[in-house]
Amino acid sequence: MKKTETPNEQALLNKILGSQINIPPQPAILLEIDKLINKPSSQLTAIGNLITKDVGLTAAIFKLVNSSFYNFGTPISSIQKAITVLGITQLSSLIKIMSLRKAIGGQELAYEKFWEHSEEISTLCGIIASKQISACNIAPDQAYMTGLFHDCGVPILMQRFPEYCHAFRINQGDNWPNFHEEDERFNTDHTVVGFLVTKHWNLPEFVCQAVRFHHDRLNVDHAALTLVSILQMAQHLYNKIHRQKDAEWLDIGGQVLEEIGVGKEGSIEFMEDVLEIFTQQQ
Repeated sequence: MKKTETPNEQALLNKILGSQINIPPQPAILLEIDKLINKPSSQLTAIGNLITKDVGLTAAIFKLVNSSFYNFGTPISSIQKAITVLGITQLSSLIKIMSLRKAIGGQELAYEKFWEHSEEISTLCGIIASKQISACNIAPDQAYMTGLFHDCGVPILMQRFPEYCHAFRINQGDNWPNFHEEDERFNTDHTVVGFLVTKHWNLPEFVCQAVRFHHDRLNVDHAALTLVSILQMAQHLYNKIHRQKDAEWLDIGGQVLEEIGVGKEGSIEFMEDVLEIFTQQQ
């Protein structure tokens, strides 16, 4: 059954369509995998057999499951074992982001910078959530999913507007789009486009909301505020790693720490711990 958009979502969709921005459809293999994942009687073998039809997707799953993020002693070589280790939520998000990457395409340096950025942010989100799971009540795989998709509107805008990369120096890796400037130049921004992608690709509602408001925490629903806070801390740490300016943190840092449940006194130690774990996983 087709989902019915709310009036606000329909207005956003009309604005996007008016800008001739293409929201990519879900590939057939993703729809098939989603059906199996959501079917209680499905066997891991059936899901695994379908996944192995896509070489790129299979390679991405093995790369993640054999990374130090999971820290297994011996490499995992069975797709069924990999699915068990990842869990359905993280498997689904990884399949979706790989499918989106393939649907968008793009071989330029700017696209590579974007995907590297998303992968690092998602890893940081997962670490933060795992350290604060009792305070935040956000599962690491949910945080990881949000990190993967939070800026998915960026490559779609890159694809639609040839001048987009140059305008925001994305290919240089030292800058990232300001959503206010995006709206002025292109009549939309990456948070709106990303929100519509995540809705269209059936991600959980609170993840969609976090994608929509990750630069605008004052307007986010309470259910997604903690997820937005995890994402904003991950972005702050990413900026530290890459020695980039972070004016936004000066305004929101205190609120983020409070929402995540990290006291001001222990915040430096907490963030250093996250960075140490992140470094070990690279």
